[in-house]
Amino acid sequence: MSENYTVDDDLSNVSFESCNELHQEFFGWNNDGHKNTWNDRYMARRTVYPDGQMEVVVCREKHFIGPAYTGKRTKRGESANRERNEEVAGRAAKKNVRDRCKSIGADRMITLTYRDNMTDREVALKHWDKFRRRVGKHKKFHYVAVIEEQKRGALHFHVAVNGRQSYHLLRSIWSSIVGVDEFGNSMSNIDVRNPTKFGFGKNGIHKLAEYIAKYCGKQMDARELDQKRYFSSRGIPKPDVQSWPIASVNSLGAVQTAFAIASAGLLDGAHFWYSKALDVIWIATAPSAGRQELCPF
Repeated sequence: MSENYTVDDDLSNVSFESCNELHQEFFGWNNDGHKNTWNDRYMARRTVYPDGQMEVVVCREKHFIGPAYTGKRTKRGESANRERNEEVAGRAAKKNVRDRCKSIGADRMITLTYRDNMTDREVALKHWDKFRRRVGKHKKFHYVAVIEEQKRGALHFHVAVNGRQSYHLLRSIWSSIVGVDEFGNSMSNIDVRNPTKFGFGKNGIHKLAEYIAKYCGKQMDARELDQKRYFSSRGIPKPDVQSWPIASVNSLGAVQTAFAIASAGLLDGAHFWYSKALDVIWIATAPSAGRQELCPF
């Protein structure tokens, strides 16, 4: 893992032709005798965010060769696999949150809390809607927010944002929305966590995206089936996502290819995760605007 991989040496096993992942054939692939069955294949995916951050995933996937499924769909919430479907939806939501956090360059986190035990999700969401609208009148407010439910049932919001924030402005808006008690004491609280305090700095900005995203996978008693797992502002740019098939037939080749692709970004401070059991390697690089052009694809 500590070796330095070069793009020229390790990308010979990647086909850079545009591909449709649903109907993919590449060098070494043979459909003979595998119709209507699941087959293995390696895929590489690279996601580039506006500030130059990159995520690279190389994994072995199951690919079904045969006719598409034409069975009847069950109504939402009535599936026998509801628990599994919720888990899949949670993973998809986590990925979307992580992508949006990185797309806005989120490096700070605002936490909106209540001094009493707020358990009414509907009321809390009304407060949140008023907050984001009022803040938007004062400044361009790009955000990615999740609602967390503590063990005692108390609700509060985590909001990922970019750049310095006016603490007094945010505090006054949130306080005016939540109100005061009978003695005139504010019933709200707000905390702004800066990059250096929690290690969300330049070389670890993806930590904040992961921190926010983890709440989307939690089971929340206060969240109904059709209710959102996260909230984000409009106009967030979508990252550039590309994928390619790999002719490699072993895990080592997949890892080498992943580091070769990621070397176009800033590996200093990068994070990576590898699972031998799942045969997947994930790498997240630090912001490095302009460096990704070194990658030959």
